[in-house]
Amino acid sequence: MERDAVAVVPPRRIRSSPWLWLLLAALPWAWFPLRDELALVGDVLAIVLPVAAGLAAVAAVVLSRRWGSWWGLLTAVSVVLAAAVAVVGPWTPEDAGAVRPGAGVTVASANVTTRTSTVPALRAAGADVLVVVENDRRIDAALAESYRFHVYAGGTPAVGVYSRFPVRLLDAPGPDFPGVRAAVDAPGTTGPFVVYGLHVPRPWWTGGFGYQSTPAEHHRLVEEIAGRVAREPGPVVVAGDLNSTDRARDYRLLDAGLVDAMRDGWAGPTSVTQWRAFLLRIDHLFVGRGWCGDGAHRVELPGSDHDAIVATVGPCAVTPP
Repeated sequence: MERDAVAVVPPRRIRSSPWLWLLLAALPWAWFPLRDELALVGDVLAIVLPVAAGLAAVAAVVLSRRWGSWWGLLTAVSVVLAAAVAVVGPWTPEDAGAVRPGAGVTVASANVTTRTSTVPALRAAGADVLVVVENDRRIDAALAESYRFHVYAGGTPAVGVYSRFPVRLLDAPGPDFPGVRAAVDAPGTTGPFVVYGLHVPRPWWTGGFGYQSTPAEHHRLVEEIAGRVAREPGPVVVAGDLNSTDRARDYRLLDAGLVDAMRDGWAGPTSVTQWRAFLLRIDHLFVGRGWCGDGAHRVELPGSDHDAIVATVGPCAVTPP
């Protein structure tokens, strides 16, 4: 007796509209006009942007194949391109001009993760003024051997400023001020200036490591810092681990009134271990308007989860328009 033939019905593919894919392809570019309007949501998205964009691109490709439409590839490419522009844009050179000859001071900033293994690299950086965060007494004592003038504030945050020129502490860390404010009596055509050595708490959960803050609290602290800096009557340098990615509104808030000295050339991420995939440039060196930066570069810090940043700053050779 013959068996009855069983018809095999292929699974029905879900059809998707090209217009839906075109809308999804355009959506990532809305980041640029809307990122500040998104407020705290935008702050969080700015942190995770590279990873989120990668996952979104992979999802678009998978859905495109499942639905039998290659329109999803357009969306995937658009997501990757928009994320690349958002990430790399703040790294591109935006030179404010050259430092006046003979008026430059080399400033370095380093989050050393309390590792004494970073001390040789810090000394080798050759900075005239060095800001060190996640500092401790061992590192402070070691650097004091190389820098005659220095101020140190322990606790959380622990910040030290080390200088070849006389330096005096103006403000110590407080509830609304995560760092130190110090006066540096630089000689000659550079002249005295105020340096802010900062370590703003992380605006994300860290699994109990170190200290942290909510995105809202982080933004409030940066607003407080921006207000303080804006009231400085003379030249100012802002340096440290601000835990503000350069694609977030906190960075843009500071950059609106200051000059990012690290963009004398190409910048790049400074968080280089467990957060490497997020491509975070969170260590910054700003100077006041009328000052410029030259020779900006990063320095590897053995044992630290950050790279140090270094630039020569000082009055501009030609006053920017």
